[in-house]
Amino acid sequence: MSDYYYLAASLPPLEFPSAQDVSFAGLRGALEFNLSKKDLQKVESLRLFIDISNIRPLLLEEEIDPRGNLDEKELDEALLVHNILPQYVFDFLDQYDTLADKLRYFSGLLAQFFAEEIPKQKGFLKAYFIFEREWRLVMLALRAKKLKRDLIRELQFEDFSDPFVAAILAQKDADQYEPPAEYKDLKELLDRCGADPWEQHKALLGYRFHKIQDLVEEQPFSMDGILAYLAQLLIIEYWHELSAEKGQMILDTFKTS
Repeated sequence: MSDYYYLAASLPPLEFPSAQDVSFAGLRGALEFNLSKKDLQKVESLRLFIDISNIRPLLLEEEIDPRGNLDEKELDEALLVHNILPQYVFDFLDQYDTLADKLRYFSGLLAQFFAEEIPKQKGFLKAYFIFEREWRLVMLALRAKKLKRDLIRELQFEDFSDPFVAAILAQKDADQYEPPAEYKDLKELLDRCGADPWEQHKALLGYRFHKIQDLVEEQPFSMDGILAYLAQLLIIEYWHELSAEKGQMILDTFKTS
């Protein structure tokens, strides 16, 4: 793995949730100048999740997150002519004829992203995508129990043979969902927030920021260290863009019907 001493040393330390002098968009030039083509592709993989998440606001004719690989026009054209994005995006969306169904089952596309991308990655990106998938599944299970929804239906887009999913399904008849030990702190955090989606969303950002630090070894000059920095910087920027409406919209992605 390449070491990027100059680039890493030039990045100011991140402290959640303080505003930063550096921005995700502002780092683009430095990344393109300093990183190898192979490592730039890792940054593109990190941003791919933003592109796919942006499909939902694009369908709703809302503002998209500008930190993806594609701007609004490029994303719209990619969906129209079926290029640039992975084929599984088009395969999933083509299953549904109506806009309402595309939006209702959009969480299935996010599930497909993790199913396709996790096996392709290694190092930090693999660990990061696994973490992003698992905390979302924990959230889905907690909300399903609270709203008395059918866990089998809520997990319809997941692989039931996956150990993490199977452990959730094993509690389908329980009154409450108890997450595995590594996510008990998430449940406790959400319990303290109560039912307010605004407070839950803020708490989730802080939780994710600090957990990301645990996913990368003490290699601040490595590509993994830079990817972790970018992932944490994204979260800080999301914090400063918070709104109650965005919080509710994100929490709504943890249900399938």
